Amino acid sequence: MKWIFTFYLCLYSLGALSYELLIVQGLSKTNQTFLTRNTFNDQISHQVFEGQRATFTANNVSIIARAINVTQEFIQWEIINDYTDVPFRKGDIVTKYDTKEHLWALNPEEAKRRYMQTQLYRPRRSIEASFSIAQALSQSVTETDAQNVDRGGYQVEGTFRHEFSYRWALAYGIRYATDIINGPDSSIKNQQLLGIIEGRFYFDPMENFFNAQVGLGIGFGFGQSYSTDPNQSISGNAVLIPSSKLSLMLPINKEYDMEIVGAFESIRLEETNADGVDQTTNLTQTKIGLLFRHHL
Repeated sequence: MKWIFTFYLCLYSLGALSYELLIVQGLSKTNQTFLTRNTFNDQISHQVFEGQRATFTANNVSIIARAINVTQEFIQWEIINDYTDVPFRKGDIVTKYDTKEHLWALNPEEAKRRYMQTQLYRPRRSIEASFSIAQALSQSVTETDAQNVDRGGYQVEGTFRHEFSYRWALAYGIRYATDIINGPDSSIKNQQLLGIIEGRFYFDPMENFFNAQVGLGIGFGFGQSYSTDPNQSISGNAVLIPSSKLSLMLPINKEYDMEIVGAFESIRLEETNADGVDQTTNLTQTKIGLLFRHHL
């Protein structure tokens, strides 16, 4: 049985090495030929001869092309079907494999996607600005029961975002928030200034929906709180513990993104009035907003 296992292992290894990832270097004016380099980084390079045929795939499109001009640096490929133009553009990454191989055995597009995410992707740094509208769900104040309140306001954030990989990013910056609490007798205005930090995870782009990406985030913050009503003012610390976020990122172009953001937050306010009386407020709220990002 050992030799049978070894035989199948060799076949699998040969299949895994039977395709290459190449970058289209240029197209002819007639769109019947295209250029690729004769070698590509550390990928497995197969010797190509004039007249040799190969299959190329990209974005669910497959063509068969023939090598009509081979040099040490470049290979010129001519599409076999005279009634079809080359479906690639300069700079596209295509998967090349021998025409004798079976499509179902190679799964080349999955390999290309992994390669683009790990090898061609370069982490970016960005600056972000966001505006959100928040609405309280409940709050409890020291020595009182939790209650539904008419409390809402807005938040403005400025953050710096650093990507670690295709999926993971870290953002940190400053948030200014203001709320109005409407009570039976008066209204209270609360203002917060927080330093925040947030970890983010992004799923694969949805190619059929503008390459949008769904993201998840969790954030924490710490800063100052200041509340005023017609009779007094109190101040103290504000702690964000934590903020759970769901977002949809929509690329605008190579430099700009937009995100639609929804979040559920828990905030703790520890304030002291002028008479030295402490007051602790635990607040839960939801928010929805827009974020704009500029890649540096």
